[in-house]
Amino acid sequence: MPNVAVVTGAAGGMGQVACSKLRARGWAVAAVDLPGTGLERVAQETGAVPFPCDVTDSDQVQHVAAGVEDRLGPIQRLFNGAGIAIPGRVEDVAAADFARVMNVNYLGTVHWVQAVAPGMRRRRHGELALVASFAGWMPTPLMGAYTATKFAVVGLAETLALELRDSGIVLRCVCPPAVDTPMLAGIFDQGLPARMQRLSRPITAERVLDSLEQSLARPKGNLMVFPDISTTLLYRVRRWAPGLLTGAIARVTARR
Repeated sequence: MPNVAVVTGAAGGMGQVACSKLRARGWAVAAVDLPGTGLERVAQETGAVPFPCDVTDSDQVQHVAAGVEDRLGPIQRLFNGAGIAIPGRVEDVAAADFARVMNVNYLGTVHWVQAVAPGMRRRRHGELALVASFAGWMPTPLMGAYTATKFAVVGLAETLALELRDSGIVLRCVCPPAVDTPMLAGIFDQGLPARMQRLSRPITAERVLDSLEQSLARPKGNLMVFPDISTTLLYRVRRWAPGLLTGAIARVTARR
């Protein structure tokens, strides 16, 4: 019986690549995304099984998780990649947009963890891969709504790391820099100034996922997954010299 993975945000970007990579390794994959987002196309292209789902609806998530286990078997990995971004200054982004981003990026993560972690704990085996961002610990101007949700995901992961200790569940919090996906292109299409690109040179989704696999192969490895050396160095600077990092960000983003 193949291993079973749930991939949220499966209709594009990193989620679609995750479906392809897992299927190539022989996993049974439940591809989760909103209906009408290209989910069926991704399922046909990758061989994943589509499960339409609104991750902001906790009851729906519980129902879909149960359906995945009924159809495919016990869930052994959650790759929580569902996410959206709405750029803009904090004072300019509508309150409803703040709520929408938080509901998808943070509460969607909570809902899926709550749906799959109890079964993993009972079986004393499982993998939770929560996609955060370098924006989850590095303040990012004009991305306040998104950044706040990723700070929340990082905090959730650090808390879970304590709560899941000795449970048999391997937890990883993936913190990539900008990733070359349709979501990133959409952010710039929405008017984010080109100077913001100086904060991070985009890397590929494949590189992020390869880093995750390498980390999961070491169950007692670090909670945080940094796919490139620059992000690793920035994280260390953020921890030990936060003023130095925020000053550098201010200078870089102020340049025309």
